[in-house]
Amino acid sequence: MPETAKNKIENKVSKSSRGELFFAEDFKHFATPENIRLTLFRMENDGFIERLAHGIYIKPKKDPLLGTIYPNLEEIAREIAKRDKARIAPTGVMALYLLGLTTQVPLKAVYLTDGSQREVKIGNRIIKFKRTVPKSFAIKDELLHLIVQAFKEKGQQEITEEFLNTIKQAVKKLDEKVMQNQVVYAPVWIQKQINNLYQS
Repeated sequence: MPETAKNKIENKVSKSSRGELFFAEDFKHFATPENIRLTLFRMENDGFIERLAHGIYIKPKKDPLLGTIYPNLEEIAREIAKRDKARIAPTGVMALYLLGLTTQVPLKAVYLTDGSQREVKIGNRIIKFKRTVPKSFAIKDELLHLIVQAFKEKGQQEITEEFLNTIKQAVKKLDEKVMQNQVVYAPVWIQKQINNLYQS
């Protein structure tokens, strides 16, 4: 492998911030896939980078007490989506967690996507991308999307006063234009709940 290609890969990594994610494809202009893999493998062995999953690496950020600080699943999912030029939207327990409705960090984060359907395993954690129809992205506002997904995760029969009181704080932060133009894309029973909370 020409020294220049190896140097370009090493330089790109050394100039990056600690905690930054890399994909093997980031270096495709420098060398062949096989040579990229070998260079990254050597850098991993030398402790310059860590491999998080197939083709995904991180320049480790160290803390004297905690050791390596890893990005959370949300950060990794967003980076993968950016690389794939795909839209993603968190669902299920991840939506509850991002809204602060649960303190339990999900080991499996499920995202709707208009990109490829797949699972990415990162240590004992999993990011699952579920391919969906474009209609699923009709709600553009991130906060409203999380609120709708939180209601869906709970289910119509499981909505409690405690849940409503907690999610009300998030609903009250919604923009008036979002309430006027985007709530209509939610299931009817969720629309009613959101409107009631917003107006109360």
